[in-house]
Amino acid sequence: MENNTGCPIKGCIGKLLCTAVVVFIILFIMGYLIHHVWLMPIYQATASLWRHMDQMKDMMPLMLGYYAALSIVIAALFCKVKKGKMAVIAAEGSEAECKIAGKNCPIKFGICFGAIIGLFMGVLHAGSYIWTPIPSELAIKWFIGDLVQGIVIGVVLALLCHCKNKKCAAK
Repeated sequence: MENNTGCPIKGCIGKLLCTAVVVFIILFIMGYLIHHVWLMPIYQATASLWRHMDQMKDMMPLMLGYYAALSIVIAALFCKVKKGKMAVIAAEGSEAECKIAGKNCPIKFGICFGAIIGLFMGVLHAGSYIWTPIPSELAIKWFIGDLVQGIVIGVVLALLCHCKNKKCAAK
């Protein structure tokens, strides 16, 4: 706790919510592209496994709640990891801490963070193959889709949080 006189999370809630909104938007858009565009032929070929479209429409509030909860978890992890990364950069006093393609390139950071998130989501999603009679092609594509989605989230968040000068690293 940096400031014992006030709330220990002062300033974090706003960053967390802004980050969560960005993640939510990415999840929603990429979820549509992955599931309604790329994977729709597989879903149609295995229609007996899934809810009917009218039932899916009834599930929309649950899906939005799922995306909201996932967004908050990813945002919290990103904020925590990014704060630690910025502390390391500040301690190093590196001149190149904020340069694209430099030692601490935000794109590299975003890819690394996103790959970890994407791998985690992909393994969980593709693991459904073990318990559900889905084609292996679908499990593989779920994994790939989640990995790409995670990387996109990581890169977008890293670029949005990209420091413009050395003062950012010291905060």
